[in-house]
Amino acid sequence: MEKIDCTGVILAGGRNRRFPGINKAFQRVGANTMLTRIHSLFSRVFKEVILVVNDPALFLDIDALVVTDIDPSQCALAGLHAGLFHAGFDWSYVTACDVPFVNEKVIRYLFVQRCPGKQIIIPRSREGLEPLSALYHKSCLPRIETNLEKKVFMIKKFYKPERVKQISPQTLESLDPELRFKFNVNTPADLETARGMAHVPDPGSGRGQREEI
Repeated sequence: MEKIDCTGVILAGGRNRRFPGINKAFQRVGANTMLTRIHSLFSRVFKEVILVVNDPALFLDIDALVVTDIDPSQCALAGLHAGLFHAGFDWSYVTACDVPFVNEKVIRYLFVQRCPGKQIIIPRSREGLEPLSALYHKSCLPRIETNLEKKVFMIKKFYKPERVKQISPQTLESLDPELRFKFNVNTPADLETARGMAHVPDPGSGRGQREEI
């Protein structure tokens, strides 16, 4: 399939409080690190890939535009801000480096759901909105900057409901039956869970075999 006119943004900075001393991006899930898994898929899907990091020297071998936060808060909102600021396209799909099962079907579906008046195209699982598996327009930048200045760091706090298009749980489950796309590795226990998931056939992959990404 053709690459889409969109930037793929991977957030690999932050404070990493629950994995002290360990860079989650370089932890293996299946045959590759979480970062390699995400970057490989993004390189197939997007015309541009941006990696937002704290220490660029650790990522010199990654074929992506490597940037650092502009705001010093070291939070996901600051990473989102940096990604959108540097993006060469109006739209960016944003995820974190600890979301190892990004799903191409979900990404492409979100992209075709763009429509006038909407700045955010976001999955809504049965647990709620998924802000780090969503599509953002560059025009979000002023509101993000306002919230950073006010130290309001929760991503969803800058949303204007009328500018947000939500994708229903039913639709998401038709694209990714087990909703692997939103699974993120917050703790060492999550990492072990992810490693187990990588060896179980993904019903949404259409391949009927375990992942080798």
